[in-house]
Parts: sequence; C-alpha cells; structure tokens
Amino acid sequence: MKHPVILDACTIINLLRIDEEDEFLFKSIKSLDLHIANIVYQEVNQNINKNSLSDEQKKYIEQMLPLFLPHALQDSDIIKNISQKHFDDLCLFSNHKKKPNGELYSSALSLYISRDKNSKVYFYTDDFPAKKQFSPYFSYQQIGVIGDSIDLLLYLHWAKSDFDKNRLKKYLQNLKYGYNASLRQLKEKIQTKKDSLSNKERKDKQLIENVDKILNGYMKSDTQLISKGVDFFNSNKKYTAIKNVVKQFPDINKDCILSQKVQYTMQYLSSFEIFKIA
Repeated sequence: MKHPVILDACTIINLLRIDEEDEFLFKSIKSLDLHIANIVYQEVNQNINKNSLSDEQKKYIEQMLPLFLPHALQDSDIIKNISQKHFDDLCLFSNHKKKPNGELYSSALSLYISRDKNSKVYFYTDDFPAKKQFSPYFSYQQIGVIGDSIDLLLYLHWAKSDFDKNRLKKYLQNLKYGYNASLRQLKEKIQTKKDSLSNKERKDKQLIENVDKILNGYMKSDTQLISKGVDFFNSNKKYTAIKNVVKQFPDINKDCILSQKVQYTMQYLSSFEIFKIA
C-alpha cells in the first residue's frame, strides 16, 4: 500500500527546479498518494519569484503547478475535517503564534489523512524550524514522519524500479547546487563588503574573524562555519552593514543544513547502496 504523502511549498519548489525535460521526477511525485493544503499551492505561486531560480525553472514550475490542484484540499475543509478544537490544540501544542501558514495547515492535513486512511503519513518539508516545531505533535498524535526533499528522493529511489542510482545521484547533486545558490550569493556580497572595509574596520578582530567564517566556510564547504558567522552578525547590532547583508538571506541556515545533508548522503551512497528489490 502506498503511504500518504503531504508536500510543503518549499519541497515542491526544490524538487521541480531539479526536474528535467523528461519530467521523470514530476511523474514520480504524481504517482504517490499525494495531498497538499490549498495554502501550500498559493505559497508556491507567491514564492517562485523570491527564490534564486532561473527563468527557465520559474517557467517550468508555473507550468506544472496547476497539475497539483487535484490533490489540494481547501484550508477551511481541513479545519472542518479535524474540527476547530483540534486545529486550535495543534496551534497550542506546537506553540504556533504566527499567522497560519503552509506548514501549519499541512500538519493539520496530515492529522486528518492519517485518521481517514488509517495509515502513517509522510510530510515532506525543507523548512527545518517547522520540522522542529511540529515533530513533537506528529509523535504524540502518532501521525507519521516529517522528512525533507532528500528523504523523498531516497524513498522514490527504492520504491520505483526505474529510479536508478545514477538518477538519484544526479538529483541530489542538482539539489545541492540549488541549496548552494543562496550561499554563493551571500559569499559574493560578504566578499564585496570585506573588500570595502576601512583600515579601522580591518583591525576589528571579531569583525574579520566572522566575515572569514562565512567566506572560508563557503570555500571549504563547511556549512557549520558559515552558520556560525551568520549567527554572529544576526545577534550583533554593532556591525549594521554586514548584518543588513545577512538579513537578505533569511533561510541561509536552513540551506546550510540541507546542503550538508546532501553532502553526507552522497558520501554514504559511495560506500553503501540503498536496498531495493528488483
């Protein structure tokens, strides 16, 4: 039996942007027992121009997105299906105080689908703060698992006979390139700021040390080092110019985590094959 799959906006964007002319990845995703919240559909539309996507990638996502509509459930129907009380309990349990978003409605949809189909559900999102926020609720309610785009690619690899190892490696490499796009942009802007520092600023050891964490972290593919530099400037009011650059990349820590996970996954694949039945 196929397990039900819930997709978040960032996962849809990240997977469609690495799809190719044969639409193999899209077709693989569509073959799943797929469900999305309507707000997720809207968020994909809203976020296409906010991501570091090429014109070709944007055009492809816009072209394929309407094909997800048959799998979408209206947000009001999601609340109706689980009741307003359980929706409010989800918000309270998960300490969700922000405006309702795709991750919240996807979690509510996951609760409903798990009960309706009497099955564990897999919710895939590349939003790590959301994963951390809602995972305890998934565990308590025994809904299922929250994974990310990398996990979904691994599942598709062993679940589909024609999803071979070469395809998997290629998609993972392209996924990493996509995650690294924002890292490259951050690195370039930080380098420009460093080049324009005054002599006085160049003598500031804390400033130079943390600028170099970002630059060297990128050159060494050490995303933890990048995150340390980013966190320093986000929490320090003294260096306004650098902080303003970092603020242009609100998802940079998330991209660091995912880029690192792809790297580890590809290293594992070089030594350990994913078991699949021929």
